Order: sequence, then structure tokens, then C-alpha cells
Amino acid sequence: MRNDGLGSWSTLDASGEDLGAENGTDLLTPQDGFDHELSPYPIEDIFISVSILFISIFGLMGNGNVIWFLGFCMKRNHFTTFILHLAAADLGALICLFTFSIIYLLESFSFLHASDYYFNIISFGTFALLFMYNTGQYLLTAISMDRCVSVVFPLWHRCHRPPHYSTLVCALIWIIAFLLTVIFMILFIFRVITNSLFYLFLMNAILCLPLMTVSTLVLFIKVYCRSQQRKKGKTVTAILLALLFFLFLAFPFTCISLIHFSLESGNSTKIFIGLLCSCLNSSVNPLIYFLVGRKKHSRSRESLKLILQRLFKEEEDGRKK
Repeated sequence: MRNDGLGSWSTLDASGEDLGAENGTDLLTPQDGFDHELSPYPIEDIFISVSILFISIFGLMGNGNVIWFLGFCMKRNHFTTFILHLAAADLGALICLFTFSIIYLLESFSFLHASDYYFNIISFGTFALLFMYNTGQYLLTAISMDRCVSVVFPLWHRCHRPPHYSTLVCALIWIIAFLLTVIFMILFIFRVITNSLFYLFLMNAILCLPLMTVSTLVLFIKVYCRSQQRKKGKTVTAILLALLFFLFLAFPFTCISLIHFSLESGNSTKIFIGLLCSCLNSSVNPLIYFLVGRKKHSRSRESLKLILQRLFKEEEDGRKK
């Protein structure tokens, strides 16, 4: 039995053209690079899909709780506005990955067959995933730069920051990410530029990776490697961990996609690995907030609301000084 039901994951494969042309998009092509004569199912891909499915469930619960508490149960400040939007972007990416996992598993076991309606859903899901992934990447870049400035120039950051600065930056990031994703998806579908999505991932890597790396190093040196620094702020610690996890988890997806598009490879397993890394990155931030914000050696159970309040309290205190 040969499994051709990889349309949901082959949205990142630019090598196949026939099926995409028949259904109005070149994104959605079955993989021809697998030989399943020895095994009826692609075991590695199915295992990774199941892993993504379960990780997404926990990530959806964590980011959903963060959105609920920051959006409706707590007074927002400059920094929590960034965190709220980042959680929304991660939630959107996890919804897409969760949906793709279900579709792929149903497809693999022949419970779902390709149709025009099916390919339209996958096409929209691919756009949504790229949009949320780009938005989360840009938001975390903005957060890292904001934290870097607040640590290096604290007085200037408190006194010269424009009103509603974080809200305006977040709105601008959502708009830019949406427009860029639409433009590159249109270029890809109509093949105006060959491998246009390659250039989207390349642009993201060139713009975001250096900024995040420099900000991470500056924060680490400023907060952890100076002897006069008596206390490590919980907020900065949480951001450092989030940045490190992003660099180690989310960017492999970018690198794998760049290699995939440049070589036009038909093997989808490496894309599955990249998606798994991206899923882990979108799910890990609520866990970071919980572990950093909770009291050490505390035996009593604390609510997530109390933990988030403690984690972000120093930001509010810093503004009042």
C-alpha cells in the first residue's frame, strides 16, 4: 500500500506541480519521494504527527489560559500586551498544527480522501500557519529588542516610551505579517517567482535571527554576568528562556524549510521534524511563565493568575519608580 495522503503536510513542497495545478494551487501536492513497499504506512511521519497532536493539546490549554488571564482577569501593562499578542499567535499556530495532524492521520489510514473542498481547507490552513508563525517570530523579535533597551537604558525606556507603544507595535506587526504572507503566498501559487516561499523564510532569518541573537547575548551579559547585579528579574529570565527556546526550536523549522525549498526535495520527514520543533516552541512559553513565576520551595498550590501577576509585577513596579 502506498500512502499518497500527504497533501496536508506537503504545503511546503514546491517540487510537485500536477495535483496542485488540477486543484488550483501548486502548494498541495502528494509526495512522490516515499517508497512504502516494506511498510504500509510512513511510521516516522505518523509518530511525529501523533506527537504534534498531543503537544498541541497542552499548548492550546496553556496559551488559552494565558490569553484568558492577561486579557480578561488582569490589568494589562506595556509588557503584558506583548505577551498577550504572542500567546494569541502561538495559539493560532497550534490550532493549525493540531488540524493538520488530524487531517494527516485520517489521510494516512484512508479515512479521508482528496477533493477540491479538502484542498481549499489545506490551502487556507497553510496560509494561516505561515501567518501565525511569522507573527510570533516578529513579536518575539520586538519583545527581545524592547527588553534589551529596558535593561541597557532603563531610564530612557521608562521616560521616553510613547503612550500605547506596545499596542501600536503589536498591531503593526500583525498587519506586516499578514501582508507579507499574502504577497508571498500569491507569488508562490501563481509561480510569479520560483520558490517565493524560500525567500520569505530567508528574509525572516536574515531580519530576525541576528536581532534576537544580539538581544539575547546583551540580556544574558547584562543580567547574569555582572557581579553588581544582585537580583535576576523574573521577567527578564522568562524572556531569556523564551528566546533561547525559540532559537533552538523555531528556527530549525526555518532552516529545514530553506533547505527543502532550495533542493526541492520530495522527502517530507524533515518538514515534520521542523513542524514538531515549531509546535514545541509555541507550547513551551506558558510552561516557562509558570516555572519562573512560581515561588521556589513553595508547598502550596498557586493559581496561574497569581503566578502571572507575580511574574509581571516587576514591570509595573519599574514603571512607577
